[in-house]
Amino acid sequence: MYPPKSFDIGWPDLAYGMAACGRDGDAGRWAATVERRFGDGGASGTAHLADGGASGTAPRAGGGANRCLATLSVRSALDLALSAAALPRGSEVLMSAVTIPDMWRIVMEHGLVPVPVDLGAGTLLPTAEQWAAAATPRTKAVVVAHLFGTQAPLDPLVELAARRGWLLVEDCAQAYSGPAFRGSPGADVSLFSFGPIKTATALGGAVAVVRNAGLLASMRALHREWPVQRQDAQARRVAKYSLLALLTTRPVYTGVTAASGLLGRDPTSGLQATVGAFVGTDLLPAIRHRPGAALLALLDRRLRATGTVRAVARRAAVARRLVARLPDPALVYGADAPVHTFWLCAVPTPDPAATAARLRSAGFDAARPTSLGAVPAPPGHQQGARTAAHLVRHAVSLPLRPGMPERALDRMAAVLDPEDWGPASGR
Repeated sequence: MYPPKSFDIGWPDLAYGMAACGRDGDAGRWAATVERRFGDGGASGTAHLADGGASGTAPRAGGGANRCLATLSVRSALDLALSAAALPRGSEVLMSAVTIPDMWRIVMEHGLVPVPVDLGAGTLLPTAEQWAAAATPRTKAVVVAHLFGTQAPLDPLVELAARRGWLLVEDCAQAYSGPAFRGSPGADVSLFSFGPIKTATALGGAVAVVRNAGLLASMRALHREWPVQRQDAQARRVAKYSLLALLTTRPVYTGVTAASGLLGRDPTSGLQATVGAFVGTDLLPAIRHRPGAALLALLDRRLRATGTVRAVARRAAVARRLVARLPDPALVYGADAPVHTFWLCAVPTPDPAATAARLRSAGFDAARPTSLGAVPAPPGHQQGARTAAHLVRHAVSLPLRPGMPERALDRMAAVLDPEDWGPASGR
C-alpha cells in the first residue's frame, strides 16, 4: 500500500535533529545563520519567473540575510507582519480563496476582515480582474497562496497593490523547491514553511523574506519580545515524526492499513489528524514563540542539503508521467501554472470517497487535502468562490513517490474512472 504522503526527511536528519535537542545552543545565533543561508541561496533565485516590480513606496530591505526573518511557522510570520503593519481595525484583507483555515483566523484575530477571491483551477490563482473586482475602499492588504507546488509571477497583482498602497503577502508554504525560488520580487513579504509535510522539512520553522525595510525592522522588534521555543518541545516533535516516518514507509504502512481494516478504522484519517503543526492548540499563544536552537540547527542542515532540487525534479517527473496517463491531463489542479513542482498532485472528482476507495483497493491510499479550506465570505461580499468551494469538496491527492515504477503508474491511472472528469470540475 502506498501511503498518502511521505515525510521529506531522512533518518540521518532525524538523528541529527534529536541530537541537537540535547545540546546547548544560542537561538539568536542559529537564527542569524539560517537567515543568512536562506538569503544567500536566493540571491539569484527568481530567474525563471518574471520580475514583479516593486510594491509600495517604502524602501526595500537589503539583499541576502538582511531581508530574512526565521520564525516558528508561517502562521507566526503572518501574525508578525500584520502586527507590524498595524492596519486599521475593520480593514479588509483580500485572500486567494483556498488556504489553511489558520491563515484567515489570524487575519480575524487582528480585527481585520478576510475577503475571499476565487481562483482558477488551471493556475490556482485569481486573475488580476478578480482581485480588482473584490477590492473596496476598505481593502488594505492581500494574502495570496501558491498551492500544490505551483509557482507563478504576480506582476499584475504587484502593480495593483502598488497603485492602491496595499500590503502584499505571498504564502509560498507549498511552493518551496530549493534555492532557485525565493518568491516574487514585488511582494512585500514572501513566506516559506518547513513544517512536517513540506519540502525539505525541518519538522517546523519558516523563513519570511521581507522586502520592506521598515516592516522588517518592526517585525524583528516584535519577534524579540516572544519567548523561545523549549528544547523539550522540539525533542517531542522529532520523536513523534520519527515514529510517523517509520509508519509511513511502504512495508510498514501496508501492515498498518491491513490491521486498521480488520479493526474497522481508517488509517488515512488518523494520519492526517496527527500531522498538523498546531492541531488542538490555542492558536495565537502557540505560534507566538521564537524557534529554538535545536529547530534552527535542523533547519540550517536541511537548507545546506544539496539534493533538494534533484528530489523535487524527481517528484515532478513522476507526477508528469502519471498526468500523461490520465483521461484529461488538463484538469489536474495547477495544469496551467508556469511552474508546477507537484508538492501535491490533486485531481477533481465528483465522488471523492468512491475514488479514494477504488484507489485504496488497488494499493494506493489517496487522501483529501483536508488541511485546506475555502475562505468564508463576509457579509456583503457574497460574490461566490465557486472553484474554491469545489476544490475543497472534491479534490483527491494521488500518492506519488520518486522512483515509482511504470507499472504502478499504469495501475493508478487505470483505477481513475474517466467519469471522474466531469462538468463539475469547477473550471
